[in-house]
Amino acid sequence: MRLPFVARLSRRCVRLLVVLIVAVASACARPPVQTQPDAPIDTLAFVIGDGALWPRRGTQLQQQIVNLAQREVCWVKYGNPRAFECWRWDDRWIYHEVDHALDGDAAGRSYSFSDGRWLPRRLSRTWTLDVRRNREIDYAPDCRASDRPFPYRLRAYIEPARDLGGDLGSRRTLVLEYEPYAPGAPPTPATRERFHFAEGAGWYAWDSTRGAATFDRIGGPSITRTSRCGESAK
Repeated sequence: MRLPFVARLSRRCVRLLVVLIVAVASACARPPVQTQPDAPIDTLAFVIGDGALWPRRGTQLQQQIVNLAQREVCWVKYGNPRAFECWRWDDRWIYHEVDHALDGDAAGRSYSFSDGRWLPRRLSRTWTLDVRRNREIDYAPDCRASDRPFPYRLRAYIEPARDLGGDLGSRRTLVLEYEPYAPGAPPTPATRERFHFAEGAGWYAWDSTRGAATFDRIGGPSITRTSRCGESAK
């Protein structure tokens, strides 16, 4: 027997209402879509390692020296107190302070940067910076200085935790890519260097087209660095 039109319409409305209720309930049960960016990390927690994990050895000897009062971290390389690199930090940036360990140099030359911005203190996802107006200040062994234009590009990102080998175990890593270039010239991978930092353990590897180094095993001599040009005036 055919139902009256009004009755048939009422049944359709009931079925539609049930479908809508089920759809709304399903939508509410689903987890919300994540649209927020990754939580920022403090890059200093990667750059500076636990003192109990230093000094270290691997393909080279390396020692970390931290001066909290001056907000400075230095690394003595190759077991040589005259071969070291120092960075400094404030609340916004980590800066490249001095490189006193030039490849193949035994005379004690060094350099610093006029700008020196190296890493942001807070990092989420991939970060880049082009430091176009930087100048390099070159120091002779007797501390005579000369300078020249020296732009450089930077790129930094976080890699998921993995087993790093050596004595460092599984940790997240911060990778910093540094690429100096001639003024007005296009970028070239030939000058690129990569610094690798393990969360809580600090700098543990470096690589470039010139070679690579690791210092991921605990042990070796604890060596204090010498002074650098201009340090007594600071």
